[in-house]
Amino acid sequence: MDAGEPPALQLKNQMKRDNLFILTLTQFLRGAHTSVYGVIWQPFVLSLGASMPTLGLIQSIGGMGGIVTTLVQPLGGWFADRIGRKPFIVLSSIAFLIGYALLALAGVLNVWTLIVIGSIALGASALANPARSSLTAESVRGERHGSAFSLMMVAAMAPGIVAPTLGGWLADRFGYVSVFPVLFALEVIVLVLVWRFLRETRAPNQPALDRRDALRALARSFIPPRPLLGFYCAVAGDSFAWGMGWGLLYGMLTDTLHFSTEQLGILSSVMSLAWAAMQMPVGRYIDRRRLKAVMVFSELLGPPLMLIWITQTRFEIFVAAQILFALTAATWVPVTSTYITRSVRAEERAEAFGRLNAFRGIIAFPASYLGGLLYQWGGMSAPLIANLIGSVIVTAILVLFVREPIHREL
Repeated sequence: MDAGEPPALQLKNQMKRDNLFILTLTQFLRGAHTSVYGVIWQPFVLSLGASMPTLGLIQSIGGMGGIVTTLVQPLGGWFADRIGRKPFIVLSSIAFLIGYALLALAGVLNVWTLIVIGSIALGASALANPARSSLTAESVRGERHGSAFSLMMVAAMAPGIVAPTLGGWLADRFGYVSVFPVLFALEVIVLVLVWRFLRETRAPNQPALDRRDALRALARSFIPPRPLLGFYCAVAGDSFAWGMGWGLLYGMLTDTLHFSTEQLGILSSVMSLAWAAMQMPVGRYIDRRRLKAVMVFSELLGPPLMLIWITQTRFEIFVAAQILFALTAATWVPVTSTYITRSVRAEERAEAFGRLNAFRGIIAFPASYLGGLLYQWGGMSAPLIANLIGSVIVTAILVLFVREPIHREL
């Protein structure tokens, strides 16, 4: 602490540092279980007899990127700006626990209803995304936003260096159901840490909540703010394009090239290692550079990556390609978060994240289902070609219609 600072300011800065530590630690633990989930989810559903279109349909409804994810985020952001960040981060953990428990039961009983409900519960865990992003931004100075968001990504990706390979090994030898109790236990630790140590950064700013205001906020979420229309369309188009191709990659590799779950885990681990190594330097670069140029660069990496996945079949080449994918993700995720942070006032920040994620989700939620249909029609290359074309279109939108943020709050 700076001895020259007033005690109240010292206390506030210490709270920020404590919150950033807890956010980083919980992101690490959550990254451990979500990276394993990302590897086993698609093979798990396929092992129960699902077709690729069915898998895509379930992902479009629930999971961690479907229509449920889309609908809960604007409401979560709107309420988080009014009653605080922490309650929604707690609710997110509870949704994760319910989802993992239901998926484990679905695997034991082979009951499809439980798979759908469990997937919906996991989608509902996104309720906290706007609150978590806002709390991250509120834990650092304005000129450090890019680094702070990058730190969160490093924390989330670091356990993925080892966890997916171990999870794939466990699934191949003891079955998919054996993995879910481990994922459940990790999220229990997250819940305890958040409940006990995370401190609220935003006190309630109005005495009563009007349900009609919340519904108006939800409706408003699907209409991009005029100054950010180009940015919203680019982010939504990116999610749609990558949802068709990359969103079904592990399922396609299982069904077409017969990669084992352990091999999928290795792919995920290599990607996580590369992503974690790149993220902090990328974050510091974003702090100093124009955001639009970074977004264009990130999107331009998509077409060559798709060409590799379309033309190659060897496992070793897919492993090497994960490094290119890691660079794509390491540049795109923090730069879009920094862009929206710099474009709105602090008191509107959580709602802004919710609005962006809602618009992105409503555009992108059919992508996995359409990708499954394309796969059924044209094999693995069809959804990847669609992904490639989408990346080219998004690049054009970024170049022609996106400007640097007008407002930058320090």
